[in-house]
Amino acid sequence: MISKKIVINLAKKDDIFHLEPLGDIHVGHAGFNEDLYVDRVNAIAKADDRFTIFMGDQLDAITVFDKRFNPDMSIEHDVDNQRKTWQELTQPLIDAHKKSKHDKIFGLLHGNHESKIREATRPYIENHFCTPNEIDFLGYKAYIGLEVKHNKKTLAQWSIMAMHGSGGGQPERMMKQMKVDNYCDVFMCAHLHQKRYIPGEAYEMDFRSGKVYRRPTAAINTGTFCEFLVEGTSGYGDTKNEVSGTPIGTATLSFDAYNEKITGHI
Repeated sequence: MISKKIVINLAKKDDIFHLEPLGDIHVGHAGFNEDLYVDRVNAIAKADDRFTIFMGDQLDAITVFDKRFNPDMSIEHDVDNQRKTWQELTQPLIDAHKKSKHDKIFGLLHGNHESKIREATRPYIENHFCTPNEIDFLGYKAYIGLEVKHNKKTLAQWSIMAMHGSGGGQPERMMKQMKVDNYCDVFMCAHLHQKRYIPGEAYEMDFRSGKVYRRPTAAINTGTFCEFLVEGTSGYGDTKNEVSGTPIGTATLSFDAYNEKITGHI
């Protein structure tokens, strides 16, 4: 578990900003949609009001020594070549992050595809993905305190739990499990490659007024850039009796600090 506080200072108190996580990219896989990934990288890089967090499985990270290896699907067999491609494709966003007065990239999570191979150790991730790019390593699970200010006055504070995730099933089940004994406003998971946005409410006491009020919550599964089925190949998706594909891409949360409102978009 790794914790981090992020402060965003708004130019106008009613400015809305967006958090668009980039998850399950799977560079090196036959299903990796490079054009869509580059499109979202550039869109986030160019927008001052758009932020991101890397949710894990940046790389497909399957080599010829891995029991999951399938030459039809693993089109780049070297992990460091996959990393090099990720770096080149992500560079515009990294450059914007380094120039930004805020943490444009909130951090980078370790995914199961990276953590299951010996090459992608924590030092490897930190030394190649994080430190040279000025991105904070957030481990497999992170808690983020997001504080939004205008003219040095705090408008809103949100707690975010972000993790890559593990196991199979549906995102709704993972989101439910994440909420057990975790008192957060936002829950973000990846891993299952299925974009979801589930709004909710929590009841909290306002001690100034002595009244209970409704506090908005949000849960998202952050999606993928890896196609489930790939024409001309025979891979993991083809072994499933049920084809339950969802559109690739991202899920986005929009934060309205002035009205303390969170809205999701998929």
